[in-house]
Amino acid sequence: MTIYVGFFHIIIGKLIGFRDVLFYGTDHGHVGLVAAFFEHGVWILLLIGGFFFSYGYLGSSKYGLDVEHLMLPGAIVALSSVVMLIYTLYKYHGIPIAVSLILAPIEAMGMMPSVISYVRLFAVGIVGVKIAETGNKLWEPMMEAELYLIPVFFIGWLSVQMFAWALGIFSPNIHAARLHFVEWMRQYYDSSGEAFEPFGFRSNFVEVE
Repeated sequence: MTIYVGFFHIIIGKLIGFRDVLFYGTDHGHVGLVAAFFEHGVWILLLIGGFFFSYGYLGSSKYGLDVEHLMLPGAIVALSSVVMLIYTLYKYHGIPIAVSLILAPIEAMGMMPSVISYVRLFAVGIVGVKIAETGNKLWEPMMEAELYLIPVFFIGWLSVQMFAWALGIFSPNIHAARLHFVEWMRQYYDSSGEAFEPFGFRSNFVEVE
């Protein structure tokens, strides 16, 4: 499920970037439908092609679904996207064609860890559960321990449960914020533009009578 969340979340980010280039352009001065397609549409096709190829490669007939036929069209779309990405780097970013031939496949592969990074949501969720489950194993020795050791076991159990509780509250929020600002916003955020000016201002010169 976290892989699917990452896939759709990043595509939404690319769609926002597509819309921005379509109406407002890029810091290189390119604006319009063609520029939006090569700047962001190519990445969307790459994601879709890579997803279908991976789904066909990793899929099985366990549930009666034959998905191996998705590998070929997925590979064609992904490879075509890499070729278009080479043109994007050369045409819209001014990178020499020799460098673009090397850089485009590297950047295309870099999209995979961006999607896989969403697995951390699953990881932090399962870690808290396993820590709490491990802490619950203190109950059996506590029941069989000497009377003076029962408070020690209880404090140990309570400490583990409080740690798991704190981890379950804060860790998913921290990692979700990290995914939002690092993996998602970089799909469309452009740091170029006009410098921020607050509503108020301070005069350098003041006229008095």
